[in-house]
Amino acid sequence: MNRRDLLLAGAAALMPRAQAATGKLRYAVLGVGVRGCGLWGEQIRSRYSDRVDFVALCDSNPQRVEVARRRIGVECPVFTSFDEMCDRAKPDTLMITTVDSTHAGYIVRALQRGIHVITEKPMVVDEAQCQAVLDAEKKAGKRITVTFNYRYAPKHQKIKELLLAGEIGRVLSVDFSWYLDTGHGADYFRRWHRLKKNSGSLWVHKATHHFDLMNWWLAADPSDVTAQGGLKYYGRSGPFRHSHCRPCPHKGQCKHYWDITKSERLTQLYVNCESADGYLRDGCVYREDIDIWDTMSALVRYSNGVTMNYSVNAFMPIEGYRVAFNGDRGRLEIRDYEDQPWKPESETEIHLIRNFGKREIIPVPRYEGDHGGGDKRLTDLIFAGASAPEYMKLPDSRAGAMSCLTGIAARRSIEQNRTIRIRDLVNLL
Repeated sequence: MNRRDLLLAGAAALMPRAQAATGKLRYAVLGVGVRGCGLWGEQIRSRYSDRVDFVALCDSNPQRVEVARRRIGVECPVFTSFDEMCDRAKPDTLMITTVDSTHAGYIVRALQRGIHVITEKPMVVDEAQCQAVLDAEKKAGKRITVTFNYRYAPKHQKIKELLLAGEIGRVLSVDFSWYLDTGHGADYFRRWHRLKKNSGSLWVHKATHHFDLMNWWLAADPSDVTAQGGLKYYGRSGPFRHSHCRPCPHKGQCKHYWDITKSERLTQLYVNCESADGYLRDGCVYREDIDIWDTMSALVRYSNGVTMNYSVNAFMPIEGYRVAFNGDRGRLEIRDYEDQPWKPESETEIHLIRNFGKREIIPVPRYEGDHGGGDKRLTDLIFAGASAPEYMKLPDSRAGAMSCLTGIAARRSIEQNRTIRIRDLVNLL
């Protein structure tokens, strides 16, 4: 068996039978916004053209899907109908990057057709969708891959390895604060994410990244969640409002005025395609229909007895996070800098402090690329059969479910003013 055959065999858990026969995936992308057109389009074509054949692009906006085909640089057919795409292009692997609330329906329909599914996070936005996806996967005998790229940033792998090595003993509690700044954080309130019905709120769309990291770091499942949240800065809390930034009469006063036309990519994908669906990518962050929270906190308990105090705020002057693991032999502290009005000495600081001992500064591995290098390492696993230790295996539907369910439980906790047990939401057996 030659090297290529070995790589293909090593990726057999992911690879459909058709790829084993032809040597290439029959690959389709559903949803060609920034993420679908960029990472899952342009970058996949440029890196893995010897392994991946683009057989279709599909998007509800007929103008955008044509723009995406040109930007990605492929000659495959384009579609606005999922069923027509599947019938005519016959993909064996589908990448789903649509609006969050539509993921579950497409996952189920793809599984029923025998198509292997790769989906962006979040896998689902509510408990009914979660149950439907898990049931469909079991019935189809297929495997869903959820693209949790944060796991694959070398700095996050280093944290995992320190915990696995027992450097602070048994973890007892965690303090975790995530900061979204007035650029990145505000953008969620411009887009379709601003409505719970689309995104499940930032508890699901954004925090699912963080909850997956914690589930993975702790090697444990969440058991119950008690949460609070408020819309205190964006939406109705704003001083004025309009439909979107370009025609806004308040642009001279508004700190959140944003000129989308300065980006050629966003202009091509969104501004020039508005006539097809009316979607405004530069929506006002103060619109009255915004119903997600910008200030959130939760107490999460895990199956191994660990408790986590978690918070996320979406209007900070800084971007990044702090997390501290408190163990019976010490404390592991991490401060990660993503964007701030000063240049830190290091982008990520990891400090190991032992009980009755000294503080040790842990060297942080560097890797170039988006999401701390996580995007490239993840796609190498999916498409190039890259090797990885067991604890770095590709996230599956269970990982997708447990991360989403943490956020769903937090949302339900706020709505119902009570603690929510995960096991009451979905049957995971």
